Amino acid sequence: MLFVVRAISVEPNFTIFRFSIFMRIILSFFLLANFVIINAQPISDSVQHRYWSIEPAFHLGQIVKISGDVPQSVSPNAFELNVSVQTNGSKEWHHIFGFPKVGLSLFNWNLGNRQELGKMTGFVPNITFNTQSTKWYSPRANIGLGLALFEKQYNYFTNPANFYIGSKITAFAYASAYIQPRISNHLSLKTGVMVSHCSNSHYQVPNMGINLPSVFIGIAYEPRIIPKPFAQRNVDIPKSKIMFNIRTGIGVHELADTKGPVNTAKYAIYVNDIFVSKRYGKASNVQLGIEIKHYNSFYNYIVRNNFFKSEQKLKATVIGLFVGHELMISHLSILAQGGVNVYNKFYNKYVEINGEARDFQDVTKKLFSTRLGVQYYFLKPKYCTRSNVYIGAYIKANFGQADFLCSQIGFVF
Repeated sequence: MLFVVRAISVEPNFTIFRFSIFMRIILSFFLLANFVIINAQPISDSVQHRYWSIEPAFHLGQIVKISGDVPQSVSPNAFELNVSVQTNGSKEWHHIFGFPKVGLSLFNWNLGNRQELGKMTGFVPNITFNTQSTKWYSPRANIGLGLALFEKQYNYFTNPANFYIGSKITAFAYASAYIQPRISNHLSLKTGVMVSHCSNSHYQVPNMGINLPSVFIGIAYEPRIIPKPFAQRNVDIPKSKIMFNIRTGIGVHELADTKGPVNTAKYAIYVNDIFVSKRYGKASNVQLGIEIKHYNSFYNYIVRNNFFKSEQKLKATVIGLFVGHELMISHLSILAQGGVNVYNKFYNKYVEINGEARDFQDVTKKLFSTRLGVQYYFLKPKYCTRSNVYIGAYIKANFGQADFLCSQIGFVF
């Protein structure tokens, strides 16, 4: 799960990636998310004792157009096949989250422009909440995080207008809400809304990303009748104390806007975090700390353009304060983080040199930093009150605009 990165030094003090590590990072992202499925039922449970569900659905959506010079899309549509299993209370987190379903969805999207956008195939591990409600109108919430494979992506010669996606593979995240009225003992109707997002996190420009809301209708077939409700038991969490954390790792991106320049070098970003954390309730871990990011792309640009006569390495560094929240699911956690950059000397100079007008978007991208990721703890956090080790894969953004992909290892004391 740890990443081996090969690179070539082109100057004494900065590094450019020699080959793609995107597949390793995003594949690990996908594998970490699969721990939700792996931990859904104990291995000792036989297959015939699990409550499976097969859920085909048809989606009709619309790509959100955020720029005028992108390909037109007419009535994107998709077939989805989700295979899920109902958690049965054999693990503590089943009770904490109210017996959710965990599954794997396969999407086949026609993006509404065969020539320039083509098709997209998605593989998305997912989890569904509020599955035990007996009211047909009670909405269920489903979230997923996985991979998308694009048939058509940007190409300077053959597909120059597709600024949405510049790489063959991207991350694929979605959230949906739906109702599921029962038709018979084994069959239910399923209808609702979904919002999907695909991005390679600035690994390969262009990367405007695809935002795709949709409505869907389908059915859910359950070979075995799922008992409702399962017997709920209280789960005690040991008293939490404030923990000290160190997290370190490496990311990769291209130094460019969302549309270009294209085909530029890929640079390493060295990411180090120092923070404190504390468990609240049964499923939350709150963080507060400092994030230090050194961009080789910034340093390369500074050296080549002779910016900043002194402290060039420091000025290629961004320092920020952040708060974060982890949703704890056994050994797995889903991290959402937001922060404010208190030191970011390079950005103003870069905007000035490139002749860009400073607007509200520039200010927000300079100041605000966000991160979404998945982490896996080697020791079960519930019982590990002294120390732990974890690995994670993350998508980092500047106020919504993708910045880089990152993998890190963390230590908890």
